[in-house]
Amino acid sequence: MGDKSIYFFFCLLLTASFSFASCTEADEEDEEWADWQNRNEAYFEEQFLLHDMDTETCFVLPSWGQPTDFYATTGGVAHTGCILVDVIEEADETETTYPLYTDSVKVEYSGRLMPTTHYPLGYEFDRSYLSTYDPDVDVPSTMAVNGVVEGFSTAVQHMHRGDKWRIIVPYQLGYGTTARTSIPAYSTLVFEIELIDFWSKKKGDRL
Repeated sequence: MGDKSIYFFFCLLLTASFSFASCTEADEEDEEWADWQNRNEAYFEEQFLLHDMDTETCFVLPSWGQPTDFYATTGGVAHTGCILVDVIEEADETETTYPLYTDSVKVEYSGRLMPTTHYPLGYEFDRSYLSTYDPDVDVPSTMAVNGVVEGFSTAVQHMHRGDKWRIIVPYQLGYGTTARTSIPAYSTLVFEIELIDFWSKKKGDRL
């Protein structure tokens, strides 16, 4: 085999190897999000059954947009009108007030998707801090309660200052059937939220 033939063969082999690697990576990426809607619905249903025990630290919370007797009247069928709550830290018991839908809040939070093969903790799509959370140096995010997805809004309206919750939000109370930059459509959302402070919005406030 001449030098030109050897060079051509080498280039062909290199191209084939690269193409195989690219296809493999693409296949893995497709598999990561394959059948995403059904998998998310199954994951939320599984988690719902675990949280339906209704204890002080693990419970089902109907969305603020539903009637107060929503869960009772549906017999637990319409799970997608609820969020699931795990209480990580509980505030001082003397705290008695909660944010209102028209209030603004300061929170520290992180948001993930459901666990997958390559992201066993769930792909992290957003957080309020730059690195590992440090309450001594991190600046909380300020937002309007009525300016976030319904599941997130529901949670903070039931939290006291100092509470830290992990919540699981069905896609119906998240971003629904619309994909975002790093959030596929039909995504269950998993947030960790710490409520730092809240206040009523006044005229001239930006939030």
